[in-house]
Amino acid sequence: MAKAARFFAASLTLALAALFAFVPFLCAGRAIAAQKRVRIAVTSPWLLETASFICGDRASVRALAVLEADGRERLVSRPARGEVVIAFDAADASRHRISAKNSNLALLFDMVQVSEEKLRRAFFDPAMLPFIAQEIMKAVSKIDPESYAYYQRRLAEFQSRIDSAVGVGRHLSAGGASKALDLTGAEGVWLRSSIEGIVRPPDGVWNGWLSGDGAALSAALDEAARRGWLLLLDPWTPETIRAAAAAYPNRMTLPPPSGDGDIFVFLHDILTSVAARLGAEKPSQK
Repeated sequence: MAKAARFFAASLTLALAALFAFVPFLCAGRAIAAQKRVRIAVTSPWLLETASFICGDRASVRALAVLEADGRERLVSRPARGEVVIAFDAADASRHRISAKNSNLALLFDMVQVSEEKLRRAFFDPAMLPFIAQEIMKAVSKIDPESYAYYQRRLAEFQSRIDSAVGVGRHLSAGGASKALDLTGAEGVWLRSSIEGIVRPPDGVWNGWLSGDGAALSAALDEAARRGWLLLLDPWTPETIRAAAAAYPNRMTLPPPSGDGDIFVFLHDILTSVAARLGAEKPSQK
């Protein structure tokens, strides 16, 4: 018995010694794997959260610019050595003083043929977001072809998460009687896809307001106030309309994306905040 016990103790000691000897190599292997992760810098904060989602744990992603509270972009960094830069197109790269011939530059499009305003809205459009995510997936797959299958799975999950978020918004607003007048410059696209009762002025009316038809703008805001509608604004609401809406207390200004979190958390949060506000409203007249 004593001999068997001594043999067991010796065996256990050897096993533990081998395990502890292996731990540093395991930790070193993880550190090396972390160092080998692809490092990506995106030119725009609009690309950050979508690229971060697609890349998951296979790449580190940071933005060379940030969004200020007023919705303006501010350049905060330059590409670091060894980083691959993803830009919308060559013109976008040029704004960051990055040559289109740079071997560490990946372009999503040959040329973005829409205005800055429409491009911004695309990041709140559930029909356009998967297209942008797909272009990002193609770009990162060229950078890291060994992880192509992983990036494809992330893209499929991205689409599924969008569908789920839209469904949540429709569930939250189902049967609601309150309405809102969409005066946003971008975020209203997402809200109108999910929440019932959000009314967007026709383009002709909107353009008339921007052209200086203050009487028509005041009349529309007065009517919305009379009906008890919520006025929805965001950082990109045109200043002419923002100034006019300031006279009406029943309004809500949505925040820009923070740029440091999950895109779907942000989209879910603005849906729930607007749905909750509409649920608390009691319209005087439909």
